[in-house]
Amino acid sequence: MSQPAMESNLPPAMQLDTQSTAKQFYEFLAQYNRVSEMCFTHCVHDFTTRKVLDSENTCAVTCLEKFMKSVNRISLRFQEIQFAQSGNVAQALATAETMKK
Repeated sequence: MSQPAMESNLPPAMQLDTQSTAKQFYEFLAQYNRVSEMCFTHCVHDFTTRKVLDSENTCAVTCLEKFMKSVNRISLRFQEIQFAQSGNVAQALATAETMKK
């Protein structure tokens, strides 16, 4: 049975949830592919050996760590702004404190 046929048997709320989950997963895979390509292009320059060089491995790990830290920082900043706009000043300050750590 195909995916759309299975979805049509579900209640509308569950259909939306399934579609949302599928969209989030697709976005995750797209982002994963972009980061992988970016770090690979930045770090791997020697194709004369089958083995991954230590310098390439270190570069790729550092690249990924920097990306993850920047995504985390951006997410926290958005949370802080959202809390401030909603009037929850205490939560905004708590979020700002976690960013300093």
